[in-house]
Amino acid sequence: MIKFDHVNKIYGDTKAVDDLSLTINEHELFVLVGTSGSGKTTTLKMINQLIKPTNGTIYFNNRAVTGYKVRDLRWDIGYVLQQIALFPNMTVGQNIALIPELKHWDRAKIKTTVDELLTQVELPPEKYRDRMPAELSGGEQQRVGILRALATQPSVILMDEPFSALDPLSRTQLQDLLL
Repeated sequence: MIKFDHVNKIYGDTKAVDDLSLTINEHELFVLVGTSGSGKTTTLKMINQLIKPTNGTIYFNNRAVTGYKVRDLRWDIGYVLQQIALFPNMTVGQNIALIPELKHWDRAKIKTTVDELLTQVELPPEKYRDRMPAELSGGEQQRVGILRALATQPSVILMDEPFSALDPLSRTQLQDLLL
């Protein structure tokens, strides 16, 4: 569960988020819609403490997000940025395996997870696992970024325009995978 209780974010004279109060229940799909510059990205970034609210409180599983170690909070929340954020010096497989490795998963389980995820979005593992991000199209990079967020099956996935670089077929595949 995620709850915003009278949350504000102010940059100088600009109110990016103004008195936001809402609750997103467990197993609920929630979509935040608004025009460019309306505070959607800011709202998402406040959930996992990429930025701090000016005032108000954000809760994750009935606990203020400020009460978590940032690392622990982010390990429980998958996040797909609007901008593709793959590590350029790591292969596709390494990018997807990053959090499972940090969580000390068994190597065989990591490899199986990486290969299964790649297969689900029609990126054959034998062809894509060892490629570098620069060798991928924008849509392929976007898919890998989404797979990285899904790899550990987090309890929450925050997605900031995750399908912007995808063709309609890839978009449908990933939506099906998420739901």
